[in-house]
Amino acid sequence: MSSDRALLQAMAELNANPEQAAAVVERGHCVVLAGPGSGKTKTLTTAMARVLAQDVVEPRGVACITYNNECAIELETRLVRLGVSSGDRAFIGTVHGFALSQVISPYVRCVPVGLPSEFRVATHLEVRAAVEVAYRNAIDDDDDPHRRWKFASEKRKRDVDRSRPEWWGHNPELATFIEAYEAELRRQGLLDFDDMPLLAYRMIKENPWIRDALRARFPVLFVDEYQDLGHALHELVLLLCFGGGIRLFAVGDADQSIYAFAGANPELLESLVRRADVRTIRLRFNYRSGGKIIRASLGALGEERDYRGVDGAHEGGLSFWHVPYGHDSQAQAIADTIIPKLVEQGFEPGQIAVLYRTAKLGDKVAVALKDANIPFVRTDTNALVKRSSRFARFIEDCARWATGGWRDADPPYVRLLSQAKTLVFGRHAREKEELDLSAQLMAFLHSSIGSAETTHEWLQRFSRELITPWRKVSRNTEQEWEICSQMITNTDPTRDLDLALAQFAGHVEGAGRVNLSTLHSAKGREFDAVIMYGVNASDFPSERDSRTPAGLREARRLFYVGVTRPKKHLSLIYQEHHHSPWVVELYQRSQRA
Repeated sequence: MSSDRALLQAMAELNANPEQAAAVVERGHCVVLAGPGSGKTKTLTTAMARVLAQDVVEPRGVACITYNNECAIELETRLVRLGVSSGDRAFIGTVHGFALSQVISPYVRCVPVGLPSEFRVATHLEVRAAVEVAYRNAIDDDDDPHRRWKFASEKRKRDVDRSRPEWWGHNPELATFIEAYEAELRRQGLLDFDDMPLLAYRMIKENPWIRDALRARFPVLFVDEYQDLGHALHELVLLLCFGGGIRLFAVGDADQSIYAFAGANPELLESLVRRADVRTIRLRFNYRSGGKIIRASLGALGEERDYRGVDGAHEGGLSFWHVPYGHDSQAQAIADTIIPKLVEQGFEPGQIAVLYRTAKLGDKVAVALKDANIPFVRTDTNALVKRSSRFARFIEDCARWATGGWRDADPPYVRLLSQAKTLVFGRHAREKEELDLSAQLMAFLHSSIGSAETTHEWLQRFSRELITPWRKVSRNTEQEWEICSQMITNTDPTRDLDLALAQFAGHVEGAGRVNLSTLHSAKGREFDAVIMYGVNASDFPSERDSRTPAGLREARRLFYVGVTRPKKHLSLIYQEHHHSPWVVELYQRSQRA
């Protein structure tokens, strides 16, 4: 299907929903408030494709900022179906990626920011060392520098514009600590992850011609999951869109703001909604979940919203499981009873998810499932594959190609080569560099076909034969080579962690494996059936949640995110006589007609 025809078909499909249709054709600043299952990704990608086809003349394009690389990959996949490829006319990536590739790297030679032209992103160990040096230089007492850095890091993310009074007026000691830390990084020609949007903001503000250059290239800025992206992104939006002439199209939902620990603040999205120069469009229909689950979700949130299901949609199922004891007992019940019952009802294991608050709880479920011989895949911090890492996805794609994907080009080799070029050289590779890279990659992949290697052995060879030579020639300032080392550690056969390469190569969402995920990692995803594990009075809310009204509200939103992940069935499991008080509200709301 041609790109024009695909776009027209996508726009026609949205005509049944007047809010989605209006958002796609809006030509002013627009904020789309999109609840769970409301089709926000389809709305966003269709709007991007329409703007590129009708509003922005080549070679100009659009930029789309997302929360993480996983979101970016999803958007890229959807846009390809509409004839749009991420490239010169469409930047799709995180706010850090935007800052690095579109502001810092192109203009660092032109403005005095203290970085050499051949700067590099600091490793974790380099960051820790710089914190310790800065603490000695700025404060020099007996406190733990890394404990104090947690507070300094929060201030750094929050107080983006250092010309404002609060930079020195609120915790000046932390401001001194931060500036000493950044000076130490600059001395070594380094910047860190949080540096990227902060430095980009200062470069644009102090050099209006950079803003003009960005507007010339990207007259429209799209932002996905606005409520998750924090103060640095918000300040960039104010600078570029409301002071720099770039049009804004933002999508978000304050009810799903669950990353306060990373600097997210739902008030930033709400402040856009209050602006007179922004059109706000609210998507009301939930295309994901059954009616009973939609009603239950409002009980989980504890507030009324004008969300509704689609006429003729199924009601969905809701079940409550109580066990005599705590987390271990609940994990055992999930393995022995709940998952087998869901499978008996016709749910595919790959479309069942167990959600929990912390990776430590995921360990308990993993043990129970392993003992019950139930295959699973984890997507929490103890996962083998870091979902948000493009490098980890590349490694997994190589494994899939080597274990049978080569037969039907799934994934195609050209995509693997493109991924490798980006990972090693960034945006551009010279002809000889590309030929050498291709020869190394193809030799490794062909030697993997039919191999009897386990995942651990294959990863070790991947490190020797690809990463070792690639590190020597890499020009990518944002390197993730340590990801492979972590995966090698996570498949250590002496700890009974190794697995067959074919199993490792399975699709994350499928291959008959039950999904284990923290609630935070599950955000943005959907499953046919969801089991919420550990819905106890001491977990929802926890004692820590209850210390502040803001903490309590965020915990409630986290609960809401979990309840809105299933399409067809939601199971909640908790200790008998010790369930969360929110379970009662959820149940009562679900029973309404």
